[in-house]
Amino acid sequence: MRKTYRVLAIAAIFLMSMVLVACGDKNDESDNAADNNNNDGIGEKDITLGTDDYVSNTSNTYVAKLLLEEIGYNVEITQTDVGVEYTGLADGSTDALVGAWLPTTHKSYWEKYKDNLEKINTVTEEVKLGLTVPAYMEDINSIEDLADNKNDIGEKLEWKITGISPGAGEMKITKNEVMPGYGLDKWELVESSGPAMAAVLSGAIDKEEPIVVTLWTPHWTFNKFDLKILEDPKGTFGEPDDVFSVARDDFKDQSPAAYKFLKQFSIEQEDTQEIMLDIADGMDEEAAAQKFIDDHPDLKDEWLKGFE
Repeated sequence: MRKTYRVLAIAAIFLMSMVLVACGDKNDESDNAADNNNNDGIGEKDITLGTDDYVSNTSNTYVAKLLLEEIGYNVEITQTDVGVEYTGLADGSTDALVGAWLPTTHKSYWEKYKDNLEKINTVTEEVKLGLTVPAYMEDINSIEDLADNKNDIGEKLEWKITGISPGAGEMKITKNEVMPGYGLDKWELVESSGPAMAAVLSGAIDKEEPIVVTLWTPHWTFNKFDLKILEDPKGTFGEPDDVFSVARDDFKDQSPAAYKFLKQFSIEQEDTQEIMLDIADGMDEEAAAQKFIDDHPDLKDEWLKGFE
């Protein structure tokens, strides 16, 4: 009889051990889930930031990426055309961006998707678009000078303005507002990309040749070359935009700490141009962003306030 009791006791202890192990596993799984989704208000850890090929936007996006990773997020950057950026926000493949130029440059995209988006914060104030020439083109100071073909500038440039990617807001404005507004019927807006445009501009300046490009501030070329944005007396480019951080309207609930960070993230044009110039000189985008963060601990502290 005692043997029977002893066997039953051993069996009971074994079963109790199995129950405790199972409970421990469940608790571990629960703790892991909490770590992945709700640790310190982080929420969903995997975030995708969208950007286009404007060097100013990619520079700021990499700064945001590195700081979000310090907070505890896993951040991926997708670089696409501007239109695809906004489509990504709408379909959920992109969570947020820090390069929305509003109210003018990205107006068509914002109007299409704004019901499902939220402006979070102003990243940079009063950025400017314009047709731009080297300062040594002393007689060309206004878009009207292009329209008047002053000093045969049209023939000298084969009636071509060097642009950037076709989906960029500045290209749409130049094509649909600026060129018709000034009667630039003979002129052709040549599509390329931000880097290609900068390369063509640099090549022309090396030879002191005339050139007209679509440019914007902030941009590293203003640090490196003596340039001037042509006057726009008719106001066809509109008032200067502000750059905003924008996300899907459920982003605050999905990743609250990331939302809080973006609410605090802003950067001056001169600072963005500092990063851009390092990139233009050959530094990797992420390395240039990290260098800027390391060189400006006061800004880092400001951006990460409350995340200690």
